[in-house]
Amino acid sequence: MNQITPSPGNVIRARHRLWRVDDVRKNIAYVTSIDGGDTEQHQFYIPLEEIKRGQLERPDPNRVGTPQFNDLLLRAYRLSMLHGTAPLLSLQRSSVIPTDYQLVPVVMALDMPRVRLLIADDVGLGKTIEAGLIVTELLARQRARNLLVICPANLREQWREQLRRFFHLDARIISSRHRRQMERELPVGANPWEFYPFLITSVDYAKESSIKHQILAQRWDIVVIDEAHGVAKPHQNTPDEEVEMERWKFAQELAQSEKVNHLLLLTATPHSGYTDSYASLLRLLDVGAVSGPDHLPQIHREVARKHVCQRRRRDLEQWFSSGDGQASPFPERDQAEIIVPIGNAEREAIKAIREYGAAVMETALGTRHYYIAQWTVLHLHRRGLSSPEALRRSLKRREESLQQRRNRLEIDANEADPTVPAEVARANVLDTDTGERIDEEEAGRRVERMLYGSPEAIDAELELIAKALEAARKVTPKHDSKLKKLLTEVLPEQLRIYPKVLIFTKYKDTLEYLEQQIRGHPAFKGIEVHTLHGDMNERQRREGFAKFEKAEKAVLIATDCISEGVNLQHACAQIIHYELPWNPNRLEQRNGRVDRFGQREPVVYIRTLVMDERLDMAMLRLLVQKAAAIRSEYGWCPPYFADEREIIRILEAKGLAPIGPDGQLAFSFEDSGGEDDGLELYPRDALQRIHSESFYGQTDIQLPDVQQRLRKTYDTVASPEQVCEFVHSALSRFGCIVSENDDGTYRIVVNEPNLQMADTDNTVERATFDPKVALDDPEVIVLDLGHPLVRRLIDVVKLSVFRHERHYGRTAYRVTPDVEEVTALLYVLARYQVKTKPVSIIEELIPLVLPVYSDRPLPSAQAEALLNAKLSPQTRTTDEVCKTLADLLERNDLEPIIARAVDERKAEIVAERREWLRAMGTDGEEPMGLDTAPTSETPQASQLPEWLKGVDQLEVASTDLLTITLFYPG
Repeated sequence: MNQITPSPGNVIRARHRLWRVDDVRKNIAYVTSIDGGDTEQHQFYIPLEEIKRGQLERPDPNRVGTPQFNDLLLRAYRLSMLHGTAPLLSLQRSSVIPTDYQLVPVVMALDMPRVRLLIADDVGLGKTIEAGLIVTELLARQRARNLLVICPANLREQWREQLRRFFHLDARIISSRHRRQMERELPVGANPWEFYPFLITSVDYAKESSIKHQILAQRWDIVVIDEAHGVAKPHQNTPDEEVEMERWKFAQELAQSEKVNHLLLLTATPHSGYTDSYASLLRLLDVGAVSGPDHLPQIHREVARKHVCQRRRRDLEQWFSSGDGQASPFPERDQAEIIVPIGNAEREAIKAIREYGAAVMETALGTRHYYIAQWTVLHLHRRGLSSPEALRRSLKRREESLQQRRNRLEIDANEADPTVPAEVARANVLDTDTGERIDEEEAGRRVERMLYGSPEAIDAELELIAKALEAARKVTPKHDSKLKKLLTEVLPEQLRIYPKVLIFTKYKDTLEYLEQQIRGHPAFKGIEVHTLHGDMNERQRREGFAKFEKAEKAVLIATDCISEGVNLQHACAQIIHYELPWNPNRLEQRNGRVDRFGQREPVVYIRTLVMDERLDMAMLRLLVQKAAAIRSEYGWCPPYFADEREIIRILEAKGLAPIGPDGQLAFSFEDSGGEDDGLELYPRDALQRIHSESFYGQTDIQLPDVQQRLRKTYDTVASPEQVCEFVHSALSRFGCIVSENDDGTYRIVVNEPNLQMADTDNTVERATFDPKVALDDPEVIVLDLGHPLVRRLIDVVKLSVFRHERHYGRTAYRVTPDVEEVTALLYVLARYQVKTKPVSIIEELIPLVLPVYSDRPLPSAQAEALLNAKLSPQTRTTDEVCKTLADLLERNDLEPIIARAVDERKAEIVAERREWLRAMGTDGEEPMGLDTAPTSETPQASQLPEWLKGVDQLEVASTDLLTITLFYPG
């Protein structure tokens, strides 16, 4: 039965169909149908299949198609091939509008047979889009089939939406909760990690012992780790110092696994100020960029720089200014802090909180609860500075907890309720990560329920809480200075500039307070008010965001559940911070929601309300203003170096800590020293270390190179305009109705049964080929190469190769005065096998110009001239055309001529790939093994990295004659 062993690039016949072999792993062949219909990839278990060598039948000499369908068929193949030489394929398969700088990491990745890349661009430059483009490129080139995205829990939904909206990838979120739903959908015994090709999970779920082993057991073509600084090895002062290593160990095992091929690390803050932690990210790339022990690493910069894309906004603004006149895509930032004078009622409430805090600290003094107690007091103080309502609710919750404890029959005075870990209490105050299992709102509530002390101490605390509550209740909205400043000055002023404003607050209680006050204020009648907070589920957040996005005039009040990952540049250009974050990185992340690439307004406005109170003012000066000065000097936002010891030392030096250095339990309104008191949250040596060890602006990819690759992409594959022409032409040929709406979009009625798809509406009300239109209106559908309708159009057009219907495009003829003899333009579909590990394949559509009744072919460059030849109204009979086609196909030298053209194209590809290797040589030396094709026996090839071996070794895997167009003189 002529059974064969399939190899990548082969065309095989099995199950009564033709298949292209994409890959072979052990006894599994990964195949894609090439004879029309379903184009999803399938898996064949080779020992159980009857597999024969296959080949596309030659064009039928007894059928004469039309030039229109001949052109449509060729365009369909060009748009769907496995391009190995076209510079960029992702642009036509996505709905993004990347600017040139966002294509730099894409170009870097495509120059790596095994992609290992740290994308460390500044906040707001579009790292998710850059990663999505790389993923799309690898999928389009059949260099990948599955994807695992690992990110913080609060970014999972954002990743899912971005992959769906911009890249047409249906990624599933997998977690404890999502997995229960998945298992109801899965076939019996199926593994969700293997069944779904595109998955998104949180880093804390992934690092769990049982889950980690499930992930490591699978083969992953692409792994993306977002906010990758979260998986870096924590800094160790000594090799034996114990630190939390679970995330790092998981990431290390994953990155070094033989089952993981491509790896993308994304972070705006790769360097924490500690070389060992920073180097651990570079070590994850597994490219030899770091040597030495973990605690004393040596970074090899010349190796690392080829795998790091790190740009400041300043770098890109300079890049645009030195380019070809392109305007910078970034807005200007108008930023200011608004100091709010404190009123008498507020002053009394803060004084009551300080007295209460002193009592709490006195109770905890000398016990193991002291550490938690100081964060509890600071938490309550920050709540008071946020809003009187947040303070009232906190005090009420603590009062209820104390009363419940006092009413118990037995009280263990030495035991605190273990409701919150110490590191979570600390993170809650310092605006750092509280972890996946406890969000910030819950962390705050648990801190408020932490109880300790004797029954007598609890009674005394209840008395002080009652006093503090009484003071807090007197701060009514009428006496709330910050609220009045917001409602009468700040918010009206911002709404006069732009009709939408985003208000950030740390606390849900303050959010609900603001919502009530803004809704009830007569000045904001007609202004929609929406809220987003951590207690909402994913559906509620999506709906709330969509309402804000569609509104003409609106205020969105949100907690930090959207401070990372959620991009609002298309919906808003103004932010008001209702209170001051204590983490400058948190502040910058918030600002980056609107101050980022894609912002349509020329200026974004940032306003921060700061109470004129010693704690708020100290943090403004010591944290925020210094961070801004560093950003101005270096061009990047400094990492947050502070730990609890530094914060407490600063508060002590300012007379603001719960317990001062002399042991006195008091807060003071008096400043106890100079501006800095010798304390430094941003050590100069650490800043210099970050500056010297980073790779800002250090890339070999220049703007002209990106633009050249764009031009070559459009020449090789298609420009967006050509994609539009193909879709219009194909829809018209199949009798679909396309009409233009008043807004310039298109209404499409798909009435051809072969184009209709299950679970898809056959009428598209508003479609466009311009992604810019869809950015302004999310309800508009972008028809690009990744859209299901466009993919279906391509498949149905290609069906004409196998079905002898009225739409036949494999043969055609034209009459033109531009030729002197009957000339054939043949297009040959060649598949090449690339000897990398694993083996990959690429496809090429090769033109061949051959005078039918002469011996020698003409240069392939003549193909363009023939396609643009002046046409004559003369015709030829069907019999004459069929006779010419038969004569051509019966030529004895036709196969050798085709084979020679395929080999010549192979030589060109080999030369291009050797140029890749030459460009990757270092120290000015010629790269290894480039004078002749490297083999496993040559010492030069043995010195190449494993993932580079074989990239310039190609073999012809299969060849098909796709179309013939005859040109008659006349």
